[in-house]
Amino acid sequence: MQIISADGIGIALIQVPYLYQNRLLAIATGCRTYTSGIGKSRAAIVISSNTIDALLITQLLDNDAAILGIIIGNTRFFAARIYLD
Repeated sequence: MQIISADGIGIALIQVPYLYQNRLLAIATGCRTYTSGIGKSRAAIVISSNTIDALLITQLLDNDAAILGIIIGNTRFFAARIYLD
């Protein structure tokens, strides 16, 4: 989280986030975190900028994937974090 705030990173794709009792830990309070929300998730996307709009795509979720529709100004794209063995 120090690198994200120091370098001004807006979107971070995290593999195997630190979980405790199915809750994501070690993420700054000002950040939005997106995971599957189903049991122990092995993929997460963290957004630290308030200028980035994001929508979790729930149709494609499982414990190993997090997919977002992202809008930054006039730019729209998808971000996917998928854990692969």
